[in-house]
Amino acid sequence: MKRVTKDFITLFNSFWYRDFPLAQNHKDTGSRAEWTTHIGICVRASADLLGFFTHFEQGNRTDAVIRNNLGEDIAHIEWEWKQPHQPGVNEIEKLKAEREYADISALISYSRLDCHKKNLSLIKKQWGKRNYPLVIMLVTFEFKSGARRFHNLETYHYQGGRLIKPRSQPALPWKIKGSRWEESL
Repeated sequence: MKRVTKDFITLFNSFWYRDFPLAQNHKDTGSRAEWTTHIGICVRASADLLGFFTHFEQGNRTDAVIRNNLGEDIAHIEWEWKQPHQPGVNEIEKLKAEREYADISALISYSRLDCHKKNLSLIKKQWGKRNYPLVIMLVTFEFKSGARRFHNLETYHYQGGRLIKPRSQPALPWKIKGSRWEESL
């Protein structure tokens, strides 16, 4: 795995908790728009610390493109509120179409716990055994009281038919033991 890929994974996962759109005791669900905005902010903050620029809705309407100071694409990133297995979700196809122009492709999405294996299997099938990396970030959830209740932010690296999970963390900041956000007893 290339350094820029590792660094992007680490930074995005860290920025996930910054300016989090939910609060443990005040707001326990967020809208689709809030999550779309939050992901965009995490992407931009990660690119900024890597020393790159973020461009939204670029190329083939890619959600975000990270570029260096020469205008070369470093990463193409797509995110989607719907689960990867649901009809009409075409983010992998968009990433494949733009693939030749960047070092990294990344998909950020959501995966219901009982569909998680199905979502991963579909992503792997769609990406195939390509020898270039796809970073997959899936927020696992279950439905309770008609709303998504997040569990983990699962991060995967898929390349050449090989899937590894370099990182997994609680999706909710107050579930991190020892953090300033941790739930009080």
